[in-house]
Amino acid sequence: MNQFSKQLDQAKKRQKRFYLLSGLAILGIIFLVSGLFVVSRGTRVEITPPDAEAHAVIHVIDGPGFSIGDSVYSFSGNPVIRAAAPGFRTATKTIDSKYLGKVFPLELSELPGRLIIELSGRSAYFPETTWQVNEHTADPTDTLDLELEAGVYTVTILNPFFQSEQLNVEIKRRKKTALTVNLRPIEGVLSIASKPSGATVLIDDKAVGQTPVQLNKPGGRYTLRVSADGYADTVEQLAVTRDKPQVDRNYQLGFKTEKITLDLEPKGGTLLVNGVQMNPPLSLNTVTTHHLTYMKAGYYPETITIRPTADQENKVTFQLKAEIGQVDIASSPAATVWIDDKNYGVTPIKASLPAVPHQVTFKKTGYRTVTQRIHPKGEFTQEISITLITEQQARLQEAPHEYTNSAGIKLKLFLVKDQLNMGAPSSEKGQRANEFQRTVRLTKPFYASIFEITNQQFAQFDSQKSAAPPNHPVTQVSWQKAAAYCNWLSQQENRRPFYVITNNTVTGFNSSADGYRLLTEAEWEWLARKSGKLAQTIFSWGDDTTIPANTANIADENAQGTVRFYVPYYRDGYTSVAPVGRFNQELSGLYDLAGNVSEWVHDVYSIIPPSANSPVLNNPLGTQQGQTHVIKGANFRSGTMTTLRPAYREGLTEGRDDVGFRIGRYLLEDVLNE
Repeated sequence: MNQFSKQLDQAKKRQKRFYLLSGLAILGIIFLVSGLFVVSRGTRVEITPPDAEAHAVIHVIDGPGFSIGDSVYSFSGNPVIRAAAPGFRTATKTIDSKYLGKVFPLELSELPGRLIIELSGRSAYFPETTWQVNEHTADPTDTLDLELEAGVYTVTILNPFFQSEQLNVEIKRRKKTALTVNLRPIEGVLSIASKPSGATVLIDDKAVGQTPVQLNKPGGRYTLRVSADGYADTVEQLAVTRDKPQVDRNYQLGFKTEKITLDLEPKGGTLLVNGVQMNPPLSLNTVTTHHLTYMKAGYYPETITIRPTADQENKVTFQLKAEIGQVDIASSPAATVWIDDKNYGVTPIKASLPAVPHQVTFKKTGYRTVTQRIHPKGEFTQEISITLITEQQARLQEAPHEYTNSAGIKLKLFLVKDQLNMGAPSSEKGQRANEFQRTVRLTKPFYASIFEITNQQFAQFDSQKSAAPPNHPVTQVSWQKAAAYCNWLSQQENRRPFYVITNNTVTGFNSSADGYRLLTEAEWEWLARKSGKLAQTIFSWGDDTTIPANTANIADENAQGTVRFYVPYYRDGYTSVAPVGRFNQELSGLYDLAGNVSEWVHDVYSIIPPSANSPVLNNPLGTQQGQTHVIKGANFRSGTMTTLRPAYREGLTEGRDDVGFRIGRYLLEDVLNE
């Protein structure tokens, strides 16, 4: 075999091997694809709408798998596919495992169309156009430019100055629909009138007639000016709209004004223009004459007449003249006069004062200060004459006849100027040796409590009495404790304490203080025997030894067996202490002086008789100190002629279950001069 034949034989062998290998490869691919079809699960993708399905292209973009036509083959779950069709939006979806090997629905949405509507006409108002597409409203704009899904739409065009327009528009996908709409202006009417009439009417600075005038105007905004000689221009922005095509105006024109320059002396006065108060800066009309009045207290007013003009300076100057009044001031007695906090001397005085209100004060030691307001006038002399009263007289006039104090105690005022024969003569039945006869004179006004002090009132000072019957008179109280209670009451009302107390013991008293105290023996006996009566009596009820019914709580027939002596044929309804105020009010206006409990009084007890020629004692208070003090008045154990008389007196150092007290105080801190 030649060399060429050998080469040809080798070439044939290589060709056989190639075909053999190619066939084996193709056979392997066929077996592999067949295997894949057998192993994988084919899922058909159902594309809607139908016109999208015909041209749809499907690709597997995530996960092992592939697509053939409208089917997707995957070797694992949840492949991600992308579907595209002309005229539709590309969709990317994940095929859930429940759809593998089944039908997977996929809807493609159409690409939108575009609608453009432009307007023609009076373009100045186009930006205020409102667009409604079906039931949706777009923001105001002069051109509508929207992407819309394919379909038929109703477009409504609204503008306040034009007639409304409505269009039906069909939108196709991926298509632009362009329209131009000519807006038709509405027809409106301007009706303009004025007072006065005949004024020039200008629309957008162009004269269109005189009032009254009626103008046809298309929808829009207009600057209206109404002008007349001597009057200020009236300017207004008007709008003729679809909702209000008729605009009516009737103007009351105001006068044209000019600024008035004012020079006012003195400053701070009141300016009247034609009788009406006004404040600078001032502008007045040029049509009428004006009356300007300037006034200030203490000056004569001035009036100037002016008619402003536009071609000269309008200046008004006021220079007021001071008004001085004469005042003659007198008082009785003579007193120092202060006018507006300045000392003018002692009355009588004559003063020249500006004609403005002044405060005149009269001062004199011991007398109530008096203040008056005066207003001098320049045309006559004003006279003032005052009668001063003492401070004590003033306080007497101001004092209440009765009042209730801070502890709930009712007190009555006694304006007394009277004499009393204290004690009893030896010839008086029941008289005791310690009932010394003395003549006393009472001149100081004083208050006395209408009722005896109760447990409730005393418990505010000493809580130990809070458990006792609240409306019973407080008992078992020492004189020292009663005096301390009086000082406590004074402190509650910021009054000057009457008693001087050192280390819980009374060491003296202040006779000029108006603080609370116990009644003096003289005051107590005067209240019981003479207050409210024509003459001094033996008993609180009079001179008759027969006790009237319901007079007092004393030892009556019910007390038999509990006391040594009792009053026969008298019954008061109580065997011991009674609530305060249960018996008839006495002529003094007080209660229970004749009985219930005896009462501490202020005075130190003494058994030293006065001298035979003792002078009349004025408002006696007794000595400053002492261990034993006087008690006065009968109590529920009293049943004899001796103890029932107000002249009866005892001396005690400690409290007792049948002894209480009532309080008093001087009205004034200083003694009244007679």
